[in-house]
Amino acid sequence: MPELRELKRKVDSAKALGEVVGAMRNLAAIYVRRAETAVEAIRGYSELVQTGLIVLLDRLAVGERSAPTEGRCVALVFAGDQGLCGTYNDRVVAAALEFGESSPVPVDFISIGRRGYDLLSARGKEPVLGAPAATSVEGVKAQLPGLAADIFDKYTELGGTELKFVYNAYEGMGRFKETVRPVLPPVRDMLGEGRAAALGYDPIITASPTELLGAFFEEYFYIELCRALLESHCSENGARLISMTAAGSNIDDRLIELTQTFQSARQDSITSELLDVVGGAEALR
Repeated sequence: MPELRELKRKVDSAKALGEVVGAMRNLAAIYVRRAETAVEAIRGYSELVQTGLIVLLDRLAVGERSAPTEGRCVALVFAGDQGLCGTYNDRVVAAALEFGESSPVPVDFISIGRRGYDLLSARGKEPVLGAPAATSVEGVKAQLPGLAADIFDKYTELGGTELKFVYNAYEGMGRFKETVRPVLPPVRDMLGEGRAAALGYDPIITASPTELLGAFFEEYFYIELCRALLESHCSENGARLISMTAAGSNIDDRLIELTQTFQSARQDSITSELLDVVGGAEALR
């Protein structure tokens, strides 16, 4: 009987764990679907802002053609606050550390997400600033204004000459790629062509290009930060969805094994009790 009670406890625990994993899987799927729509929209708007910035830089003949080779770089690392998402956090931190080692200039790290902060600190690269990672699209929108101000203030305080984003760019359900994206200053060659080629004509500019450039710089930084946050959120939940699906499959296999063991032990117990009863009856006769 003690063995049966222990097996029953294990079966019940496996069922309860399966329900929790299933709930997390469903929640991650909902978050991914909602974030995918936001990512698609923000990518389109990001291309339009880049197109406007490209036109202004070309009109004013300003903006470096290549990344700075001196000064100080600030790398913003986008990780998560939560686990159970496979190698999501480890991969982006590894990409950040690799970039830091190969950079020709000193690099200071800013971390979005507690997991990223802890992993960087454990490797001797404690971030100069840490911020929590939003857990929903609404959370990203609410966090964005204050976060943008904090990052730009720290960038200015450190005397940064370069700002780069290190994040997991979303490629599809459960697929993402570690990306190091230069953001400030906007480097003309790294901006590409935006949508200028698709437009087929130069945008009509009625305001002063010099005045517009400052506004585009601000909008460009803001929208690139929003894009990186949304893509990271989408990648994190896609990775969590895959991890929870695999965990659920393993739990189902384990539950089948435990159930079979429990049923076999229960049948052996019943058989033993019946034999005791029959044996006792024969003895009385």
